[in-house]
Amino acid sequence: MEIVNRVQRMSSICMKALSNEMKVGLVSTMGAIHPGHLSLIQTARKMTDLVVVSIFVDRLQFMTEEEYQSYPRDITKDVDLLRHENVDYIFTPPEEEMYPAGFSTYVCVENYGEKVPGLYRTTYFRGMTTSVTKMIHIVKPAFIFLGQKDGLQGSVLRKMMRDLNIDTEVVVTPVVRDASGLAYAARNYFLTQEQMTAAAVIHRSLKAAGDAIAAGEVQSKKILKEVTQVMETEPLARLEYSVIANPDTLEPVNKVEGKTLIAVGAVIGTTPLNDSLLVELPPK
Repeated sequence: MEIVNRVQRMSSICMKALSNEMKVGLVSTMGAIHPGHLSLIQTARKMTDLVVVSIFVDRLQFMTEEEYQSYPRDITKDVDLLRHENVDYIFTPPEEEMYPAGFSTYVCVENYGEKVPGLYRTTYFRGMTTSVTKMIHIVKPAFIFLGQKDGLQGSVLRKMMRDLNIDTEVVVTPVVRDASGLAYAARNYFLTQEQMTAAAVIHRSLKAAGDAIAAGEVQSKKILKEVTQVMETEPLARLEYSVIANPDTLEPVNKVEGKTLIAVGAVIGTTPLNDSLLVELPPK
């Protein structure tokens, strides 16, 4: 395993791999490596010849400077965890490598997902799509991996790939959860123990939606009512958005049919968390 912190070096390594007809897999992270990341890496290891894990705390993805500065950073711990997963390269570029002086070019997926109440945050998505686009140009992966927890992000990335004719495939893998059902996320670091317990309500709300669908309910309005009722049982949680949408367009749908994305965002204390469920009903 090699740690690379220069864009040119990382690009050269991946160009050489491509010239040898190797498939490169990218797991893009902001560090704070957790079991969810490790699951992505294990999938990448099975599907590709060379696995790159990027660790870059992207300032553009934070709403405030305070949030950016307080984000957990422990590169030593991250490297120790990744060493056990047979990662080929860890790419940790400094900010000045990713966004040099005078940087002024951004990737915006405009008007996509704006019908999802509470979701459309131009600042976050512009940062995410810009940094991921840069990572893809540097690493040139056949696949980029992320978890179903970030199903909305996956939809945004697939839209970006289609629009820009980027060949990298977005691979979405099952959510990894703790014993309470809470999806592993770097932002869990900000939660107190009491808030960690409370945050499990997000998964319970999604489970209620899945159970309703399994029982035959397909009307989105009724399913989302189940989500809201479960969320309201937890006083420490504030529902930010819940949506049932087409995963390819992020257009809200009135009825669950075919592949459908159910996504929930909530604030626990002051920490925003998200989770999602992809369901697929067979054609009638």
